[in-house]
Amino acid sequence: MKNKNTPDERVVYLALKNVFKGPNAEVRQLKAVRKLITKSQQDADVADLIRAYNMDIICSMARTLLTQEIFESTLKAKIHFPEVFDVSPAQSAEREASEAEAAINDANAIKGAVQGYSEDVQNLLSRADIAETESVETCHNPKLPSDQSTRTVPSLFPIYLPLRTQHRILTSVQSTLEDACFDFAQQAMPDILKKKNWDCSEAAELNLWAAEFLQRQSEFSDKADDLGQPLAKLLRSVADIRHTAVHRICISARGLEQFLLSAESFATLLGDASRLRALTELRRNIQQAIEELERNKHVLGSKLRETLKRVAAQRAELDRIEEMAIADMMREDGEYQAFAGKNLEVGALASEVPALVAAAKEDENSSNMDDVDTIEDDSKSS
Repeated sequence: MKNKNTPDERVVYLALKNVFKGPNAEVRQLKAVRKLITKSQQDADVADLIRAYNMDIICSMARTLLTQEIFESTLKAKIHFPEVFDVSPAQSAEREASEAEAAINDANAIKGAVQGYSEDVQNLLSRADIAETESVETCHNPKLPSDQSTRTVPSLFPIYLPLRTQHRILTSVQSTLEDACFDFAQQAMPDILKKKNWDCSEAAELNLWAAEFLQRQSEFSDKADDLGQPLAKLLRSVADIRHTAVHRICISARGLEQFLLSAESFATLLGDASRLRALTELRRNIQQAIEELERNKHVLGSKLRETLKRVAAQRAELDRIEEMAIADMMREDGEYQAFAGKNLEVGALASEVPALVAAAKEDENSSNMDDVDTIEDDSKSS
């Protein structure tokens, strides 16, 4: 039965979020809105919404949200429905733990992929890095206590971009930084190019440039203090950009952001303003995409919590019905037992007892007559 009340805007947004995404988020005509909603009735959330509320009201509210660009931007949706994007302290702690674990896994994956490859270069960077910074493998990795009383729900964090997208970003960053290294060397270190026979930016990979720059730290002494981190750590990160791209290692979105920050710092170190601007713009675009993904995950988490609450209420109601059914069975069985006993007492037993008494008396009289006949026969015989 349709609910005569107007649905909450939040309910409409959560139910129709997947209907009005991409080009569909630009729809404004009421007729087109209705068509898209009707077309999506196979979706459980949409079907529940249509079942519960009037279609005209749903379409009107959806059109209002579309006009306000709520479906188009999770940032605007967050401003409009802040409660949908709320994250509990426990969820924040869980996310931080998963991100920390992902960072360790990323570092170990990169380390494992490059083992045995360019050992001299790798060892040179690793020794310098370990001397100045703590190894990532020693980082604290907090474990959250598991609550056995609740159903295990897969975590949506940490965030990952599709590997195809990540790979294209990192190969682009790698190429940009290799161009920057070559241009810098032409001006400041021409002897390297001559010694290594590197006549173009494609001649040397980024990790080789990192190793060369590490051996010539004096060239960057005037800029090293502005990096915000030890030079060896920055060069280690720059080399890992190449390793991650070449070996197609899947890393978390936070790890990707960190690589972009390292790339910006490296471009600053080389004094390449134009490439720094390009890298900064790329990082901001990636950051916006990641934030959009994050907010969408919060929406999905909110939808799941609402669903689980509804399921819990339904489960509790089913438990109550089950208990009532069992209680009714026991009660009815007891009542019928009492009814059967009463019928037996009042009906069957009451009518049968006199008959049984009469039959017993008849049997007794018959027995007495037989005794008399036996005595008479004995007298005649004597």
